[in-house]
Amino acid sequence: MISIIVPVYNVGSYLPKCIDSILKQTCGDFELILVDDGSTDDSPQICDSYKEKDARVVVIHKQNEGLVRARKTGLQKAAGQYICYVDGDDWIEADMIEHLSEKMAETGADLAASGLYCESEDSVQKLHGKLEAGIYDTKEILSIMLYTGEFYEFGVSQFACTKLFRRDLLWDVQIQVDDRINCGEDVAVTYPYILRTQKICISDYIGYHYIQRAGSIVGCFDSDEYDRNKILIAYLKNIFDRSAYAECLLRQLNQYAKNLFLTRNIACFDVLQKDEILMPYGGIPVNARIILYGAGKMGQSLYRYLKGRDSIEVVDWLDKNSAVYQKKGMEVHCPDCLKKIQDKAYDFLLIAVNSQKAVKSIYCCLEEMGVNAEKIKWLREEFIREDYFILDAFA
Repeated sequence: MISIIVPVYNVGSYLPKCIDSILKQTCGDFELILVDDGSTDDSPQICDSYKEKDARVVVIHKQNEGLVRARKTGLQKAAGQYICYVDGDDWIEADMIEHLSEKMAETGADLAASGLYCESEDSVQKLHGKLEAGIYDTKEILSIMLYTGEFYEFGVSQFACTKLFRRDLLWDVQIQVDDRINCGEDVAVTYPYILRTQKICISDYIGYHYIQRAGSIVGCFDSDEYDRNKILIAYLKNIFDRSAYAECLLRQLNQYAKNLFLTRNIACFDVLQKDEILMPYGGIPVNARIILYGAGKMGQSLYRYLKGRDSIEVVDWLDKNSAVYQKKGMEVHCPDCLKKIQDKAYDFLLIAVNSQKAVKSIYCCLEEMGVNAEKIKWLREEFIREDYFILDAFA
């Protein structure tokens, strides 16, 4: 009935918990396909040991080609009517597959989607898309599935691992994904798949545990990432261009592209500038002294960029969860430090957060702490509004 596909690459210390959580599913009619993508640790041996113990386990060993190719390999082997993806370093609740499959059966939906727990050593965050639980005709949600109008907020979450797919609809979508994509692999599947559906079911259930491993993007920047991000955007643009709903889909993709490059490759917005940087912020003069507020993906991208420029001084880096980031070796401090920093010691305080709703709250807190409002900067209105089109520039 259901094929659960788990791409595996050097996750030996996490893999047993992942596999055990799947084999304990209350829904018994499934197969587990472990795709060892050329692992060099003990992951292959772990996979084989479970195959010997449980007839539901299928193991495929292959050379390392990345997540997209591993998912394709698993899908080609899958015998199930429905497909669920789980990453090898994550785990799922015992009733997750049963819940999603029941939703599909009860509603006749082509997709069942739920939420996830995003877990680090010190925190757990619940993540959902904007759409409330319910049954939707696909045409109802196409205009907001990738971008709701609030920067930056998904209508339907991008995570493929929180969803149950129909194999017959998923096949062409997954097989056609560009193998070079290794950032946004879920986005390249989720939204093209939705375009093929008639009805989707959004559940408020949460059963997937996404584990944030130790480390941060500050320390693992890949110089080729910009080109690969462009490949993702170009791939989606080509698909959306052919849709009957191209106009609204490209509008959303434009906003998604802005967010992607902000959180991954913010330097790309400054390639033609000499005397200013950070054009999405309206332009910051070179030689400015900066305080950075926010240490999430966008904050880490900004910090990495600013620290790589001799013309900019980062006076301090702040986040309310500073203790979490400090344990990861990041130089992040508590916002209370602002009370000890004199106004004349910095020129601008940049809010390094991509959520428009969160920014409003941060603004209020900063002003209550006595920060000069004229020094607080976030993305300029001209950048985030929908008619600022960048697809042709970056795809």
